[in-house]
Amino acid sequence: MNIQHLKYFIEVVNTHNLSAAARNLFVTQPTLSLAIKKLEGELHTTLFTHVKQPYQLTNTGLHLYEQGVPLVQQFDQLVADIHAMSDRTSPAKVKIRLGITTLFAVQFMNEITHFLSTHPHVDLIIKQDGSPYLQKMLHQKELDIGLVSYPNLYPESLSFEALETTTRGYHVHVVLPESNPLANRTELTFRELKEQRFSSLTKNFMLGRLLLERSSECGYEPNIVLHNDDLQVLLHSLNGNDSICILPIEYREVGKSDHLKWVPLKDKYDYFPIGIALRDDYHMTRDIKDFIDIIKNN
Repeated sequence: MNIQHLKYFIEVVNTHNLSAAARNLFVTQPTLSLAIKKLEGELHTTLFTHVKQPYQLTNTGLHLYEQGVPLVQQFDQLVADIHAMSDRTSPAKVKIRLGITTLFAVQFMNEITHFLSTHPHVDLIIKQDGSPYLQKMLHQKELDIGLVSYPNLYPESLSFEALETTTRGYHVHVVLPESNPLANRTELTFRELKEQRFSSLTKNFMLGRLLLERSSECGYEPNIVLHNDDLQVLLHSLNGNDSICILPIEYREVGKSDHLKWVPLKDKYDYFPIGIALRDDYHMTRDIKDFIDIIKNN
């Protein structure tokens, strides 16, 4: 067990939400989930139970949390003391505030890691959330650059450059329990989903907005039984809630979706391209240009 995995565990306990914990820790959800599984394997125990609601502590989990919090606090204080000593002689780092969705963070992790390794003088501050929320943060000058999906919601202040890389966007699918009568379909439309129960992303995400807007255009209000921005929580909820959700098929490669079917959505908005978003008032530095060039090598 290392101190980083212990920090991950404590943050999940504090938030009761894998997505929120990942955002707070500036890591991807799959990275965080894998760290928790590794911690449980090393300790030969189960730290969480999901019977009533996700990420509730077992007895051993509670003991680890109570004993681990002061250990992490002591470690962080030690690190802060060392940094305070070294900061008196070390030059300040260049800060770049990057907004990126959870899916794109996974898909472009190699490029981000390469940028960090080749630019040690840069402090890359990563904010993970849905594309509409990240665009809003860019518009409000809380971020410097974004790796987000189209459309551009703030054309008066943001400029997008479409990516022509191996990863250009994501394809929208309907995820259903295998027991759902629609699970054997080769494709589905929003009209055919009228009577379904939905577990849905919030309006912070393009697909959360898509569900509300397209169902309204089809003449109905979707029966949403769960709102959550943690993609893994949504998948976990489908069998228990007898619900379906709208997600990118690209997430299936990194998420756990046992006993679920992914059916292509046939719709005018069944594909969302990716773009690099910049504020029109932001000065293009050499480091930002290097970051963009590395991303384009995906």
